[in-house]
Amino acid sequence: MNALTDQQVGDYVNRHFVSAFQKVATFRINGGQKQGGNVAAYFCTPAGLVLHAVAGPVDAETFLREARWANETYHLAKLDANHPTQMQDYFRKAHLGRLQREYRVRLHPGRLPRPQDVTATQLDRFLQDNANPRLDNQGKVCLLLAAGPLAPLGQVYRVVFERVLNEKISTDPVAVVGGR
Repeated sequence: MNALTDQQVGDYVNRHFVSAFQKVATFRINGGQKQGGNVAAYFCTPAGLVLHAVAGPVDAETFLREARWANETYHLAKLDANHPTQMQDYFRKAHLGRLQREYRVRLHPGRLPRPQDVTATQLDRFLQDNANPRLDNQGKVCLLLAAGPLAPLGQVYRVVFERVLNEKISTDPVAVVGGR
């Protein structure tokens, strides 16, 4: 399930995004094999505002679908949104639309916090308070980003990792066992 090894995914990501990574949890390498940990991919603006995310390992088809959605939605938003708050509104509506279409979950925008006032703690609490058994990881990401559209990566990554993926953030080094 390593979508990033797929040639089509790699070509699309290289053509439309700048890639970077950050280790935020501990895992081990045993006999050359990674054990434990998890993964999340974030699609951000050049300023580091989160457009969309993929939480957990997914297949190439899923990753490519999510990357295309993020890219195409961003370009459509730029046509209609001339101000940062308009861009936030556009992405909020886009994530709410996905929640409704794909998960049959409706949230009234009036129940959501004002995007410019959202903190990581509020996002975590919102996701916890609005837990829905119908939501898989991608649904939880849409719920989170409907509450905090275009939030800075620093406010989103911990909530995705700890609340969506149920992993703990750790700065412990990677443990290498069994050589290599």
